[in-house]
Amino acid sequence: MDYSELVDALRNGDSNSVNEICSDSLIILKKYLIATMGASPHDAEDAVQQMFEYLIPKIRMDVIDNPGGLAKYMMKASRHSYLNLLRDHDLNDHEVLSEEPHVDENQIWDLVNDERAKILKLCIEQLKTHYRALVDFIFKYPEADAKDVAEKFDISLNNAWQRKHRVIKKLTSCAEKHY
Repeated sequence: MDYSELVDALRNGDSNSVNEICSDSLIILKKYLIATMGASPHDAEDAVQQMFEYLIPKIRMDVIDNPGGLAKYMMKASRHSYLNLLRDHDLNDHEVLSEEPHVDENQIWDLVNDERAKILKLCIEQLKTHYRALVDFIFKYPEADAKDVAEKFDISLNNAWQRKHRVIKKLTSCAEKHY
C-alpha cells in the first residue's frame, strides 16, 4: 500500500484523510499480525494502535518522510509493538489460562482466512493482466516498495505508487462485494 497520502495528509492537517488511511491500514496490519505472528485480533489491534501512536508524531516532526519505505516500517513497528505486548503480559494471566480447558481459537480464524483467500483469488482473476502481474509481484516480494515496482515494470516511481494504490482499491472493492 502507498502511504505517501498519509504523509501528505499529516503535513496538511487533513484529519479526515488521516483517519481514513489509518483505518484502512489498521485492517491490513491487523491481518498481517494475525497471519504472521499468530496474534489474537485484540492484541493485533492494540499493537497497530501503539505503532500509530509512535509513528504519527514522527511523521509530523519530519523524522520519517519516505513514503516508499513507510509500509515496511509500519509492518516492522507493528511486529515490534506486538512483541512488546507479549512481553508485558502478566505471568499470572498465563497461569490462570493454563488451568482452563484448551480450545483452539485459531480454528475459526483458519476458516475465515480460507474463505478470504478464495475471495481474493476470485478478485485477482477479475483484474486486467497488468494489474494481475503487479499483484503477483507484490505477493512474491511483499517487502518490495514502489521503487522496486517501478524498476520491475519499467515505469516511473509516481506511476508505481498510483498502480499499487489502484490495484489495492480494486481488490478491496471486489472483496467487499463478496463478503
